[in-house]
Amino acid sequence: MVLPSYSFIFIFLPVVVILYRLANMRGLYRAGKMILLFSSLSFYAMLTPGIKGLAALLLSASICYIIATFGIRKCGSGTSKKALLILGIVINIAFLIYCKYLTYIQVLMGKTEGTDLFYKAVVVPVGISYFTFSQIAYLVDTYRDTDLYYSYFDYLLFISFFPKISVGPIALTTDLIPQFNDVVRKKIDYDNMAKGFYRFTLGLSKKLLLADNLGTFSDMGYANIANLSSGDALLVILSYTLQIYFDFSGYCDLASGICLMLGLDLCENFDGPYRSLSISEFWKRWHISLTTFFRNYLYIPMGGNRKGKIRTYVNNMIIFLISGLWHGAATHFVLWGMLHGIGIIASRLISPVTKKLPKAVRWVLTFSFVNLAWVFFRADSTEMALDILKRLFTAGFGPLNSSLIAACIPTECQLLQWLILKASPDLTFYSGCAIWIGLVVLGIFLSAFSKTAAERCKDFKASGIKVATTVILFTWSVLSLSEVAEFIYVNF
Repeated sequence: MVLPSYSFIFIFLPVVVILYRLANMRGLYRAGKMILLFSSLSFYAMLTPGIKGLAALLLSASICYIIATFGIRKCGSGTSKKALLILGIVINIAFLIYCKYLTYIQVLMGKTEGTDLFYKAVVVPVGISYFTFSQIAYLVDTYRDTDLYYSYFDYLLFISFFPKISVGPIALTTDLIPQFNDVVRKKIDYDNMAKGFYRFTLGLSKKLLLADNLGTFSDMGYANIANLSSGDALLVILSYTLQIYFDFSGYCDLASGICLMLGLDLCENFDGPYRSLSISEFWKRWHISLTTFFRNYLYIPMGGNRKGKIRTYVNNMIIFLISGLWHGAATHFVLWGMLHGIGIIASRLISPVTKKLPKAVRWVLTFSFVNLAWVFFRADSTEMALDILKRLFTAGFGPLNSSLIAACIPTECQLLQWLILKASPDLTFYSGCAIWIGLVVLGIFLSAFSKTAAERCKDFKASGIKVATTVILFTWSVLSLSEVAEFIYVNF
């Protein structure tokens, strides 16, 4: 079961919200939290790899909790505390490496499948990259403040909490657990409920109506690189840039909307990243929880920018290489991270010059860089990334690929295309091109020049227009559920 599915939207979510609210209305606050915990564990067990994944999550969370609560907090010696902290971090990283990087390491060592030394992880829990970093943050926070204490029940609910478990954001115990115990938040706020459903609908429409349609074009393009003209390649690259934003931010909107319906606030993960005028600004707006984690738990402990320019640049590059590797066990992910590391360093070095440029020029330069870097993120290999970049710069801007256009027409536009085909067959190709170019232009406008979902919710006031918009988008999205694709970031 995934968030954008009939079973989740019409059964799981309403049942959880109603039971949780009924328990709290009767003052049964602990029962309300038990409902959330049981629902979260059940939800996780229904994700692949099922019970084995749930067992791995429970084991990992239990070990981390024991080390933090009964080890680091109780330890009087500074040396012993640090040793326990290191042990906890090593266990979490080792488990992450075992699950995600074991095969990649063996490939780098020259081992291939079928040999005696080729091993695969027994289980790869969904969301392991997210809950691993949350657990490391908890260990470090406990080390820094030994008065920090949460019950095992609260900690397990925090780790397994169903809105965020599969695709984040990387929440902190200090942000979320106190909300679970805040009596004020347990009272029904109908404005918050309406705002939550509104944001949930925005996330659903971003995923189903924009990301999945753009993803179809992107996937077809990457599968047929040899047949792309420069114009095709440009559209394919732009499509993925928009797809990954609407897909990931759409999930975060779904999660935030669910939390609002439960009376909780989830940390924001996006702040209009495609508005950025520099790479540094981009990383203040994109995947904010990951950037915050790296800053607070790695970059600053490494010295941050306190030890001179050279050390600062080295620290930046290390952070982005790790970020690339965090996203996937493949060389092209590392190259993507390296490109952004270089981009951050270059952005800071030339900032005295770029700040004098018009904002429009700075935006074009930043958006172009981000697009080109995403090619290495999306491609299945470094060679594939270089191939599509070669097509972009050398294949010429001839007519768009008619087969690609025809194969990727959104379902909503197929009736229009059929009518045009019947009325004037010669116009079918041009209308198909117009549909795709229009969708990409719409995506750029919504991601770079329109309000974000968080901004829309901040200014939210119930009105006839808001209700009509929400109903239309929700209905339209639900009708598109049969064609839903997996969230991109569920694989990281």
